[in-house]
Amino acid sequence: MALLDLLLPPACAGCGRSGDLVCARCLRRLRPPADPVDRFYAADAGTLIGDALALALAAFAYEPTLRRILQRLKYMGASRLARPLADAAAPALRTLLRLSGPALLIPVPVHVERQRERGYNQAELLARELARCTSTRAGTLLVRQVATTKQHRLDRAGRLRNLRGAFAVNAAARPPPTVIVVDDILTTSATLETCASVLREAGVMHVYGFAIGREV
Repeated sequence: MALLDLLLPPACAGCGRSGDLVCARCLRRLRPPADPVDRFYAADAGTLIGDALALALAAFAYEPTLRRILQRLKYMGASRLARPLADAAAPALRTLLRLSGPALLIPVPVHVERQRERGYNQAELLARELARCTSTRAGTLLVRQVATTKQHRLDRAGRLRNLRGAFAVNAAARPPPTVIVVDDILTTSATLETCASVLREAGVMHVYGFAIGREV
C-alpha cells in the first residue's frame, strides 16, 4: 500500500488535495460538537444520557468536512479513512474511557445484505481502529437480524419504531460487564439506545456510546 501511495498519492477525502487520506488542514477543521466557552450556558451537544444507555459522547460536530469524509468511508469504499478518523477521535474516546473504566468496543452492526453491498461495516472498522489507538479491545457482540429502512428522514420516535427487533446479541457471546457501542454518526441516539437495551437485557451492566460525528 505504501508503494501504491508513492506512485499514486491519495486525495484528501475532505478537500480533494493530493498527498494524504485526510490532510492536516481538514483535520484542523474538525471541531467538537460544543464550544467549551458555552459549557455553563448550554447543554453539551456532544453528550447524551439515555435510559438503557448510560452516556454517549461524540468526538466532532457533523459539519461539511467531516460529512464528506464519512460519506466516502460509508458509501464510496474508502475503508482506509477509518484510521485517520480514529486517530483524530481517540482523545474524545479516552475521555469516555476515564468515565466508563475498562470496556469492550463493539460496533453498531449492519445487516448482512448491506455489508455485502459496501464490502464492510464502517462502524466495525472504526471500532477496531479506535481500539488500536486507545489500547482497548474491540469485538462483535451484536448482530443485525432485520434489514431496516433508512432512518435519515425519521424523527426519534420513528427511528425507535424502525429499529424494534432489529438487533440481537450473538448467542455464542459472553457479554462483558461494560461495553462502548461505536457508530459513525450520532443523531437522535435511537440506534445507540436500542443497542443498549438489547445489551442490558443480555446481562451487560453498563452500556456507553461513542460516535465520530454528532448531527444536530
